[in-house]
Amino acid sequence: MGLLIRNSFLLAKTETAGYGVDPTVASTDALKIISMEINPLTGPRVDRALLKGHMGADRQPLTNEHVGVTITFEWGGSGVAATAPRFSPLLLACGMNLTSVAAITGTPTAGGTNTLTLADLGGSNPLSNAYLGFPVEITAGLGAGSKGIIQTHDGATRVVTVAPSTATFITDETSIYRIAPLSLYQPISTFGNSSSCTLVAVKDVNVHRIEGFRGSPAMAGPLNGYGTFTVTGVGRYVTPTAKSTESFVYSNQADPVPVTPRHTKALRFQGFGPCSEGFTFDWGLSTVFRSLIGCDPSARITDRPNPSGTLTIENPPVATKNFFTAAADNSGASDGPFMVQQGTVETQSSIFFCPKVAISGDLSFSDSDGIDMLQIPFTALPNASAGNDETRLIFF
Repeated sequence: MGLLIRNSFLLAKTETAGYGVDPTVASTDALKIISMEINPLTGPRVDRALLKGHMGADRQPLTNEHVGVTITFEWGGSGVAATAPRFSPLLLACGMNLTSVAAITGTPTAGGTNTLTLADLGGSNPLSNAYLGFPVEITAGLGAGSKGIIQTHDGATRVVTVAPSTATFITDETSIYRIAPLSLYQPISTFGNSSSCTLVAVKDVNVHRIEGFRGSPAMAGPLNGYGTFTVTGVGRYVTPTAKSTESFVYSNQADPVPVTPRHTKALRFQGFGPCSEGFTFDWGLSTVFRSLIGCDPSARITDRPNPSGTLTIENPPVATKNFFTAAADNSGASDGPFMVQQGTVETQSSIFFCPKVAISGDLSFSDSDGIDMLQIPFTALPNASAGNDETRLIFF
């Protein structure tokens, strides 16, 4: 009898003790997924190409055996305050680290429209750009109820500017601000403990265990659809077994909301707030599985050469925003942030923030209901000289 796809589920747990070290995967490590595609045993085959007096094939031994996996899941929050989403092990296995940030409250020493000056913490004031992409809300005083995304942060002056996610964002010295507790994911360039995970993929009554999994993520935010992440990667091959005690218990993965004007806020591209049909973004990591003499087989992330995406918007008048000038600008003067917030309810929301993006390909047009649409290809660039800050993925 054939196996049923609907009886499939996935468990994933971060390998905190080291690459490929068993993290003891349990039913509580289950995550809700849309799909998983498994190439259960792959690698190059060696062709002998013998001359043996007759035609015919030779056996082709498998080498560098490993597993290829593609997993798609929904873009949403954990549903629990100060808790990372259940799919965190996959993000950590895709060249990111996790920083948990506690709630931050204060009274600004100055305010204004779309700006405030953070409270002075003396020697504990955060460095410039520490709060980039963070959600901020005014909970009392002038502007109570205002919300937005911090788009610039000067550590020396403590001044932040805000892209509103509500109709307005106005503050003064009577306002009280709050940054929600959040989970911040940023790219890394060195990989140690917690940079890989073990997957247990149950396909009905068969169990595929993939150890030392690493991959590359991509995301999509299509208008009137659910936002998704797709992770494609490789890991160590383990002989599949029959299902025995494997089961699933789901938690820390709130139901998502669709990408709509009601739920998707503060979309900005290089300082402009467009009318958009959505976007895609691919971190574009280079991943490879290596089996070398004298070394344990392992999945490696070797580069992040071109983290890039495409934004689709209504083509604006050039008098309003001239993206053609920006596309022709090779100086970097036109570079600016890209940001979008998905969800409006705390614990169920997320922000994708790129501090500096450059238009990096040919602009193109399309027709949507008789409206001229503009497709903008862009690349996320390092924001500071130290790098590893091209993207900020925030769950709050």
